[in-house]
Amino acid sequence: MPHIEQLIMMYGPAVIFVGTFLEGETILVMAGFLSHQGSLNPYGVAVSAFLGSFMGDQLLFYIGRRHASHPFVVRISRRPIFEKIMTLIADHPKKFTLSFRFIYGIRTISPIALGLTNIKIRDFLVLNAIAAAIWASAFTALGYVFGKAVETFLGEIKAVEQKVLIAIAIALVVFAAYHICVYLRRRFSTKPTPANTPLD
Repeated sequence: MPHIEQLIMMYGPAVIFVGTFLEGETILVMAGFLSHQGSLNPYGVAVSAFLGSFMGDQLLFYIGRRHASHPFVVRISRRPIFEKIMTLIADHPKKFTLSFRFIYGIRTISPIALGLTNIKIRDFLVLNAIAAAIWASAFTALGYVFGKAVETFLGEIKAVEQKVLIAIAIALVVFAAYHICVYLRRRFSTKPTPANTPLD
């Protein structure tokens, strides 16, 4: 993802909006980091991320609800994880709607799957808005707080060395966020047992 930092700094909200329309944790964490450096407004970052995430999932939900026979929806429904997602929705529709965007790898599938169920449009809209707000705030804060910690750690290090270490720090926090999401996906993808029922 070359020059993504420059793109975020130049176009700010537009890049964040587009990046979070689908899967955008990396861009959002980086934007949160840059907001601590003073390049972006953290509130603007969070709002842009909320709008991108919310509108993206509303669009995918609409596609699932109104165009169930479209080849794109049919292709999505044939993925191996789709049946597991439908089971989780049937067991815990509201909890799943609130949590799916935090589970790596099912972000674009889940709204479509929800659109194919009998969940009310109004219910999905409200829950999607709540989840998008939490997601946008959490990942923006992650980048912002991590930026503060890095700044404190760097202290009086030379500017060039700071840039190198900041780049490493961003890579590390994105790496950590990625593996947390992978862990959550595996946890929720594990076949439920009496002692481990997902989303409870």
